[in-house]
Parts: sequence; structure tokens; C-alpha cells
Amino acid sequence: MEKAVRSIRTVVVDNHMLFRQGIVQMLSVERDVVVVGECGFGRTATALVAEVKPDIVLLDSDRGGSLAVRTLRELSVASPVSKVIVVTRHDEPRLVGNLIAAGAYAYVLKSATREELLVTLRMVHRASGHVVVSVSRETLEGMHGFDRQLLSKREREVIVLVAVGMRNSQIAHELYISEGTVKRHLTNAYTKLGAASRIAAVKKAISLGIVSVADLFDNEEDAAGS
Repeated sequence: MEKAVRSIRTVVVDNHMLFRQGIVQMLSVERDVVVVGECGFGRTATALVAEVKPDIVLLDSDRGGSLAVRTLRELSVASPVSKVIVVTRHDEPRLVGNLIAAGAYAYVLKSATREELLVTLRMVHRASGHVVVSVSRETLEGMHGFDRQLLSKREREVIVLVAVGMRNSQIAHELYISEGTVKRHLTNAYTKLGAASRIAAVKKAISLGIVSVADLFDNEEDAAGS
């Protein structure tokens, strides 16, 4: 008997019906994803999310930053258990920062590939508290005093592996170092990033552009096999 796969219950919110139906059709062929609702912006979206309480909400933000932030906050109140992934054509540092601050778990451009969107969806569903950002390098450099040299090469490697959900023991095995060394690199990274926890460090590293969706995509297979 084939082993059952737990479905990621997803709602798609987008006023552009053609794009929305394309996303729904794309998700429908994935064994671990089920679309439990779709609609446009407004009260209909809030009511739908409140009723079905999906794992993931794919939210279009093309109608403007302030409206997207307000909608995101309303959805979070309607269903605190749902994680919102913003899908947009806007590649703007201020909008990315505002939506992440408002509670978005991921920010993905509509120019992203099918594989990038699916990796983001699965990672957000699996990794509590992690944030995934898929934007241009220019936008990352414009966010919150970007500094690509803030962390050492090894500290960055450790944070990337933390971001894909690895435990200290797994990171030590992956990088051929001791768990004590992993903890030391994490402590140094916390200090440099001004973070007090793994989740806070990952969020800050992503917001500064130190960790990107490409890094997470490249390490997804390693994390799954560890």
C-alpha cells in the first residue's frame, strides 16, 4: 500500500483570476499540497481563511503596499495558525521589510520559477518561524543597512543550515566540525546580528541578504537527507 502523504492545505488569494487559476492548477498536481479555497482580495478572503484555517495562504500584494500589509494582518487575526506567503511583482526593499514585519513568512516574486515557489511553500510549512525571501540582489542590498561581510564564511554556512531546519548535531556532521564549534559560531553570529535566538538570527540574516532563497534551495536536499 502506498504511504499516505500529509497534504499542505493551501488557500490562494489573488484578484487576477487567470493567475490565480494557474497557481491552483500548478498546486493541484503536487501530492503533498491540496488547495482548500481560492478568492480575490477583501472580506471574502478574510472570511474564507477564518473558515478553513489553511496551513498556507498564498497572498497577492500587487494592489499596493498598505493594502497588502492590512490584509496580511487581518488574515493573521482570522487564522493565527495560517502562514502567509506573499507573491508579488513588486521588488522593493521597503515593501519587503513592511510585509515581513507584519508577519509574512515568505516574500516571492512572480518572476520566480515553479520550483522556487514550491520549495518556499514546503519550507514555510515545515520550518516554524523561518522567513524565506526571493527578491533581486539590489533589493536585498537596499534593506536595513545590508552588509555582506557581517558574518564570517563559516558563520554564514552555519546560519544557512539552521535556516533549512538542521539541528546542531546535523550541522556538525555536515560541516565536519564539533557541536561545540557549531555553538561557538552561532554565538558569534547572534552577537553580530543582534539576535537572541536561532529564529531571530535567521530572520535578520535573510533581511540583510546574508541568506537568500537560492541558499535555501541549494541546501534543501541536504537537510531532507540528514
